Amino acid sequence: MGITITETPKTKYVESDSDPTLSGSGAEIPIIIGISGNETPKSGIQKFDDYTDACKTLANGGIGTDTSTNPLLAFLEGFFAESKKKSSGDLKVPYVYVIDLGNATVKQGSAWTSAFELAKVKREVQVEVYVGFKKDTGITANDFIALLESANLYIEKDSEHGNPRIGYFTVQGYSTTELKALTTSDSNKIQQSRIILTEPEKFARYVARICTTHYSEEPGFYEMRSVKPGEFPELTETEAKQLQNAGIIFGQDEKVGSRLIPRINLAVSTAFAANPDYRPNDSWLHARRNTDQLIREGYEIIFEQLKRNETEINLSYLQSDLDVLVDDKIKLGYMMDGTKLTVKESVDDPTDLLIEGVAVPVNSSLIIEFTMYVKEPNTIAGGR
Repeated sequence: MGITITETPKTKYVESDSDPTLSGSGAEIPIIIGISGNETPKSGIQKFDDYTDACKTLANGGIGTDTSTNPLLAFLEGFFAESKKKSSGDLKVPYVYVIDLGNATVKQGSAWTSAFELAKVKREVQVEVYVGFKKDTGITANDFIALLESANLYIEKDSEHGNPRIGYFTVQGYSTTELKALTTSDSNKIQQSRIILTEPEKFARYVARICTTHYSEEPGFYEMRSVKPGEFPELTETEAKQLQNAGIIFGQDEKVGSRLIPRINLAVSTAFAANPDYRPNDSWLHARRNTDQLIREGYEIIFEQLKRNETEINLSYLQSDLDVLVDDKIKLGYMMDGTKLTVKESVDDPTDLLIEGVAVPVNSSLIIEFTMYVKEPNTIAGGR
């Protein structure tokens, strides 16, 4: 049975207690892959703690200084503005990674796929962002979709081994009709739970709002930090439903008494555009992110013991550790009863481990089933 939500949310409230902190430094760490227009971009992966670090000439360690001609820099400006803390309890993104593709185009697939592969080196990354897609002569929706399907394959391959990620994109210059066609066209479309489409104007700010939201919570619960009331376009109820059901993230001013509160409508993936009877259970973004965190923590428990996997008794110890992890998630209110992780030896190689999981994220009546393999490390990515 798929997710059958068709109505946009009407009323929300926020509990008064403070946000729980995420593992690690708090928020999700993104790697931003995109077009800057730089003739000779710096190769490899760059790291920036804030916008001023990035807004410098290449000679001074930045990626450029003109946001009007540099989509990658423009994204970072919006992202850091939204991720900036407004109160002491806010989560903050401590740094971002960037892969500068210079003046590459969407049609230069090899440049993008090389970047998708390189991005896997940074194991703490949980978010990939694809920047520089725009409406242009000679570039069709099929070009974007082909590239995104390729990105999804890289993400899914790595997710099987305990490093789940989610990819975000938009297409600058596309109308609402053209955006909806990307996920609903009869001829070709993208409908993947790990690929997220937002409306173009606030793309960077939506991604930042999601990265700074606890993995178990709906990003639409929280007010945008850098968007003022009145900045979002006014939508009719029909227009809002169509965008949501096309699997597109957008923002609205929610009317609460006399106040207008700018928020994400509902965080969904492109898979939400599927027929409601067949939507995958993880097409709601908070359920996907919550389950991914369970996968990461389960992987870390198992991986530490991988080389001790010679005896039946050790498997029972590992199973016990996973049971404790699941119990803790349920007690904290992040997962519900029915969540389970089971560890087994791989049929193909007894030194490899297989984890079979059933996740029941909070605020969801649906389960997400998954399988994950834990294998010996390698020198590039830390795990195969």
